[in-house]
Amino acid sequence: MDERRMLRTPRQKYGEEMRLRRTAARLAEQLHKIADLAVARRIRLHVLPYRAGAHPLMESLLTLMSFEDSAPVAYVDAFETGRLMDDPALVRACQTAYALALSDALSQQESLALVRSAAEDHAHDQK
Repeated sequence: MDERRMLRTPRQKYGEEMRLRRTAARLAEQLHKIADLAVARRIRLHVLPYRAGAHPLMESLLTLMSFEDSAPVAYVDAFETGRLMDDPALVRACQTAYALALSDALSQQESLALVRSAAEDHAHDQK
């Protein structure tokens, strides 16, 4: 798939609060960029807070993609590996896992506020 097309296609993202709070170089800048993408409606941002506890997607990142001219696919990115899935049963399983995680996630506005707060925290930590 053309990378430019992927960047133009709105996709849903979710994240865990724990990942937002980790200190790393340029993390504040990256979090501000995520917030900007959410405000511009390039992504739908939902953060899964600590209180949600363990869930099946905890050990990996999941990207669900749907297209006008082809079947949906799922991409799972984990430590030292990545997997693009186009098998309908596997894609449905990923969609179900995502839906369950999303049901426990913060709203878009709450997620945006948390991402901005974490960005500010990291910006102050770096000074």
